[in-house]
Amino acid sequence: MRLAGRALMRAFTRTTIIGLENLPKHGPLILVGNHVALLEAVMMVLYAPWYIELIGTGEIPLDPRYAPLIHAYGFIPIRRGEGDRRAMSMALDVLKQGGVVGIFPEGGIWESAFKRARTGVAWLSYHAKAPVVPIGFGGIDGALAKAFRLKRPHVSMNIGHVIPPVQEDGSDRPLKVILEESAHAIMRRVEALVPEEDKQRWNRIKDERFELELRVERPDGLVMPLPPELTLERPDMLAKFFHRPLLLDVMARNLRLPVQALQRIDVERDPRRLADAAQTALNYLDQNPHFLTYRFGNDQGKWMRRGLVQLRDIGRWAASQGYRLTLMPIRRYRRRGSDEEIVERRVGELPPL
Repeated sequence: MRLAGRALMRAFTRTTIIGLENLPKHGPLILVGNHVALLEAVMMVLYAPWYIELIGTGEIPLDPRYAPLIHAYGFIPIRRGEGDRRAMSMALDVLKQGGVVGIFPEGGIWESAFKRARTGVAWLSYHAKAPVVPIGFGGIDGALAKAFRLKRPHVSMNIGHVIPPVQEDGSDRPLKVILEESAHAIMRRVEALVPEEDKQRWNRIKDERFELELRVERPDGLVMPLPPELTLERPDMLAKFFHRPLLLDVMARNLRLPVQALQRIDVERDPRRLADAAQTALNYLDQNPHFLTYRFGNDQGKWMRRGLVQLRDIGRWAASQGYRLTLMPIRRYRRRGSDEEIVERRVGELPPL
């Protein structure tokens, strides 16, 4: 599989590998990389000189487009956001046997920018006394789509110098603090290895904020006011949820949940369909309560879920009255180095009221 994979990489991409000489001859060892798409894991497996045990998502099914290949190789599934001791114990066993573990501490591909580092990599390094090798991947965002169109994108894998195992520093600081600091230090080393053009692209946004325009109409087009008890408390968080479309894509594609009405809010006006899709999403969040909080933190994750509850209630009320419901999530931001405000609307502009 690795030989075939390397041949495919040569055929469909222009790949640059730098720093192979930095890799130790054997484990125990933890490889750590940045993560915006599946391709980083593929490259880590293909170009490292040993068999790697990858740690990957275990709380949601894999994308069916890639699941057969990933399952054929195998990985350690981890339930993210839950402190999955079983998965961490499995990874620790691999390291104690002199094996190599591959991990992406940012914990997911729902955003292209650098995300908050998780402490799992530092915990493993500390308990297994395993050194860490940082890897910065470049050109990954959108590369698979370009490769499928035979555009041969340029992708890179920059391997840094070995970082000694995480250990206590002799101070009175709690171990938790040491692990958090170590995890951030490791990710800074990873970020330093990412090509500058990728960092500029990912870090180009500032002053990002969100708004949600919501309108209820009678069949004759007359706009109706919402009852006070149905007013959205944090419409900005619901708008942000819609402007992270991978979340709904995972529900629809990986989990096969009927949330398509929420994916097409630019054309969907049926409040019953919107309410039913919101309820479907909420049913899943009841089963996996960390789905949003793991990605956005407790506060934002809580308000996103609350927004779906309120959207469901608004949709049910509007359906009972025979009204239509129009939603427009709006994203505003500036690019670094510019004062021009950019406005992204997930749906077309509403006609004047």
